[in-house]
Amino acid sequence: MSKSVRKSRKHHKNRSSRAPVSRPAAPQHVRPRPGPTARRRKRRQSRARRRQLLILLIGVVMFTLVFLLLRQPSSPDAAGSTGSTGTGADDRPLESNIIHGLISDSVIAYRDTVADYAAQNDISDYTDVLLAIMQVESGGELDDLMQSSGSLELPADSLQQEASIRQGCSYFAQLLRRAESEGCDLDTTIQAYNYGSGFIDYVAEHGGKYSLELSEKFAEKQSGGATVPYDNLLAVKRNGGWRYAYGNMFYAKLVNQHLVQ
Repeated sequence: MSKSVRKSRKHHKNRSSRAPVSRPAAPQHVRPRPGPTARRRKRRQSRARRRQLLILLIGVVMFTLVFLLLRQPSSPDAAGSTGSTGTGADDRPLESNIIHGLISDSVIAYRDTVADYAAQNDISDYTDVLLAIMQVESGGELDDLMQSSGSLELPADSLQQEASIRQGCSYFAQLLRRAESEGCDLDTTIQAYNYGSGFIDYVAEHGGKYSLELSEKFAEKQSGGATVPYDNLLAVKRNGGWRYAYGNMFYAKLVNQHLVQ
């Protein structure tokens, strides 16, 4: 064997005995970082989800507030029961006349004041009735909102707004207590706000329950039979358009138009 051949074999053997150089493989779990566009898209999606959650939360809160507001009529269960100022002969529940659109915005503006003075006179259950009386008396547009000056024997329109409400609530509370003591119903009390407390005595003597006929007879007696034209629809349907010249014999009916029956 030639020297050159042996040298070649030896060189080949030395090369084959060397260990191969291993290169570390790329980790399987490493993912390429997202580019700027993908990151922006992800941030937009995150902000959109937060906005949706916020809108949903606001919607839930608004729905809850509306639900609670609609659930706050003035004590319909208590109004028909006999209490310290209730009229036991009348078991009609009182519901909110405001949520049914029976009271003008001008009157609604005084609801809190009316409610405060009603509470002071222990007649909170009748806040809606007092608002209906204000609606008939002034529509919330006059200084003497409840036209209560006369109950103090003052000239008409002597009282200003809050004083009128204070006296109106106090006077109505007095009438309620008197009606209770004589066994009369709520409509008798409402009509007495216009006629005076003498009407309660008159109804008590005639069965204790209000009727338009009793209201007419009382006004006829007090006026001596004198009449005045009156073009309200109630009067037009009833008699062609007149009333007796004493108070308003349709007063309880007018107030009830602004109450939920």
